[in-house]
Amino acid sequence: MKNTPTLHTEHLVLDRFTLEDVPAVRDTLYTEAVCRNLFITPNKTTEEVTENIQWLLDGYETKEDFHQWAVRENGLCVGRVMLTVSRRFHTGTVAYYLAESTWGKGYMTEILKRVIDFCFDDLGLNRVEADHFARNPASGRVMEKAGMTKEGLARQKYCKDGEFLDAVLYAIVKGDRE
Repeated sequence: MKNTPTLHTEHLVLDRFTLEDVPAVRDTLYTEAVCRNLFITPNKTTEEVTENIQWLLDGYETKEDFHQWAVRENGLCVGRVMLTVSRRFHTGTVAYYLAESTWGKGYMTEILKRVIDFCFDDLGLNRVEADHFARNPASGRVMEKAGMTKEGLARQKYCKDGEFLDAVLYAIVKGDRE
């Protein structure tokens, strides 16, 4: 299976990043609001974004099970989805973020459902999981709408900017879909 195949949803396309995405990524994905609940520093320079995308381009060619999608609305990059696969445990871990202009449209649920289908149907995984900062319940609602089940709270799992943050874990297993 090639890394990061193109996936389609009703409204969006998920495909590989290109260097042409640098301006959109810089201007819409590295805002204070988007980065608040991520481990990403906002307000990145063109050079920093270019370096990050070049790392992705290299990964597409050199890494196994490397799935990093650009989310496109009408051809413009408006988000990112990352899937980390553990073949040993038959598990995928998903992380994601979208530009503010797309919030509230149901896109993330649509995307997450498609990525879950990819994990089970194409990669043959048994479990897909994701977590979110407890202070970001909207992300948990996305996970629930995508069919994931809340499994618990990991207290002070992450440290962001010197603050310890709780994380809420969600997952879906292949048998949940039957």
